[in-house]
Amino acid sequence: MKRAFDENDVGKPVFSAENDRIGTVSSIHGDDEHRANVRRDDDSDGLTDKIKDMLGWDDDDDEHELRSDDVDRQEDDGVYLRGR
Repeated sequence: MKRAFDENDVGKPVFSAENDRIGTVSSIHGDDEHRANVRRDDDSDGLTDKIKDMLGWDDDDDEHELRSDDVDRQEDDGVYLRGR
């Protein structure tokens, strides 16, 4: 079962399934704890087109929505995305 995001996730790094850092959790949606906002890292070489397509992210914004369905696991050191 997927775990909801909570305030303890804010500030955690977000990693791809290949363990490349792609951003940081910046906030949790108040109306839906299964969605969080992620601020992309400026120098994120790990944010490939494949990952952006999977998440529905584009290049126009620095902050994007992350759904708990896209998360493999949430640990003390970060949030890790599922592979596809």
